[in-house]
Amino acid sequence: MATNQDEQKPQVANEQDAKMLSDDIPEEELQLEQALKHLKLLHIKSRGLRYTIPSMLETVTAPGTPEQVFANFKTAITLAQTEIKDFGELYNSEESRKVLEQARLSREAEPTGIKPWRHKDDPNWFFLDK
Repeated sequence: MATNQDEQKPQVANEQDAKMLSDDIPEEELQLEQALKHLKLLHIKSRGLRYTIPSMLETVTAPGTPEQVFANFKTAITLAQTEIKDFGELYNSEESRKVLEQARLSREAEPTGIKPWRHKDDPNWFFLDK
């Protein structure tokens, strides 16, 4: 026969487990929000790369002396290299690896019911602070 103290011990452990779970939820939520911010930044930078080559070519077609066109083209190439390097560093960062691995594991755990994201559903998608 169990005593009153024996019956309370598992209950206390369950209360502690419940408290730990409730404390972990905000931490997990914060972690997910950080991951979403990181993915949003990655997405914004990748979308920005769409204009890299057109902006370089724009300098070639602009009127001016050959020296000016060449100087502008060199500047555009340097800027493009910086943008590509920044995106590459962000994409290959440890944080990106963790976030993408977490997403992969989540898709494996629950492959059904994942709604595709569409930019038209979120009008502020291109603004990092929103």
